[in-house]
Amino acid sequence: MKKTIFLIFCLLFTAIGFSQKQRCTIYFNDGTTLAGLGRLKDDGTVKFKATEDSKNEIISKGNIEKVELNEEGTIEVYKYKRLSSDFQKWLKEIVNGEVSLYTSDVSGMYGPSIGTGFSTMGGVGGGIAFGTGGNVTYYYVCHKLDTAVFRITSFGNISKNFKNTASEYFKDCPELVKKIEDKTFKKDDIEEVVRFYNTHCAVNTETKTAEKITN
Repeated sequence: MKKTIFLIFCLLFTAIGFSQKQRCTIYFNDGTTLAGLGRLKDDGTVKFKATEDSKNEIISKGNIEKVELNEEGTIEVYKYKRLSSDFQKWLKEIVNGEVSLYTSDVSGMYGPSIGTGFSTMGGVGGGIAFGTGGNVTYYYVCHKLDTAVFRITSFGNISKNFKNTASEYFKDCPELVKKIEDKTFKKDDIEEVVRFYNTHCAVNTETKTAEKITN
């Protein structure tokens, strides 16, 4: 039953969400780029054409590092990330660093959001999110060497206890943990939390790692 529902939503929101291409730049793993018009697809590929008159082609997800979409004059970066062992999706990158921060928006009663021109089926743990209306934004974090992102908080519904979850995730940085536990940083400050870690904690982590290797 769940698989049937999932397929129905995939078909429905693919038809709606993929109705218009956007200006985009595709960055490949080999360092090359490709600019033109494109749509991000749920399977991780990009439907692309160089100009309005060009023929469509499908760019494989295995060759893509990231995609920049021109969202009404604002450049937004998307990466295809693993949420769990059997689910991946496009996430918008907010912060890039030793720890990166990503978001995914889910809107309305039926879950997927199509505000960026493609379906963003996500929800808790990476499935379809059903709500009673309104918007939900999920936030994910990921260390450079992690194979999957970790959902650290969300806005618009009942979410995890941010203080406990964030303190555990950033436990290698006591200075940051203290700020989280004394509520200097709250869930609304998640972007600042990640930037603080990258500025004040990641350097110390890299130094300690280098010292261990040397010794």
